[in-house]
Amino acid sequence: MAFTYSEPTIRLDLDGIPTTYLLATPDTGSGLVRPLPYGLVYDPRVHAAYVLAQQGHRAAWLATHLGLPRTAARRIVALARPTPAPRQLADRAFGITY
Repeated sequence: MAFTYSEPTIRLDLDGIPTTYLLATPDTGSGLVRPLPYGLVYDPRVHAAYVLAQQGHRAAWLATHLGLPRTAARRIVALARPTPAPRQLADRAFGITY
């Protein structure tokens, strides 16, 4: 049976062991912490890197300031900032958007 989890996760090798990290906080907002499923790890550095990457920080900055390997920081940035959708064409004369 395949394991699925609704929160975003990423598989990284931070300390020499490939591990699946939770990118969202396990806090429910009410001060309670949800139990994590088996094999899923919460690391505040990975969560912070994901949030900061969504805000536009680059991988080199994240690696330097959060103590992450550069390859891990690049993967987090790639996941946090997916490729943008193609721009819509607009017909300026008629105000039509395709």
